[in-house]
Amino acid sequence: MEQINREEITKTSKWARFVYMLIYAFIFNFSIPFLFGFALIQFVFFLLTGNVNEPLSRVCSWLLKFYNQIIAYLLFQTDLPPFPFTDIDGESSSEVIVDSEIEEDVPKEEKEETS
Repeated sequence: MEQINREEITKTSKWARFVYMLIYAFIFNFSIPFLFGFALIQFVFFLLTGNVNEPLSRVCSWLLKFYNQIIAYLLFQTDLPPFPFTDIDGESSSEVIVDSEIEEDVPKEEKEETS
């Protein structure tokens, strides 16, 4: 049996992920009654009009993507934290940060010549 690596246990990134996991698990659990409420409202619209409510359908679609991100993060299927840290479509916003860091490395003279 392997020994426990103390350095691995004390990494702040792992504990930060644990905190995010707790927060997202709470958000997921808290939002389940809203899910059933939206389903009931959508059924009433469907019952009365024969069609689903389109604005509510868009909200439900967004909520479904958000749930998918949360579940994937909680089950270690992805390292990308859910919305608002990434787009709801699953694209990381870290590319913007990387681009701005690259610009800072370019000397000011080169920036002026390219402008």
